[in-house]
Amino acid sequence: MTLNYAVVVGMIKLALYDDWEDSPTKGELQELFIGQENYQLVRIPPYVWNGFKAVGNRMAIVANCSTLPHDPGEIVRMSPFDSSIGYDWGMKQG
Repeated sequence: MTLNYAVVVGMIKLALYDDWEDSPTKGELQELFIGQENYQLVRIPPYVWNGFKAVGNRMAIVANCSTLPHDPGEIVRMSPFDSSIGYDWGMKQG
């Protein structure tokens, strides 16, 4: 399924990791800050790991308009602290 994220309230840090074998961007990591200060519609293709967290001092509301109805048995989840991707969820100042 393809995900379509839009942040309607607040701001989030969105991390994307391409793990698809046949992809030219396999192994690449991307980090986006989206929301009220940077409105974007982010389309995430199948086989791209993704996660997000609110940033700032407000809650965030994320709308996900996926291309298929939600099926909890279809989704593979990974701990955000799993070392196989090696992403640091901490905020870096600077």
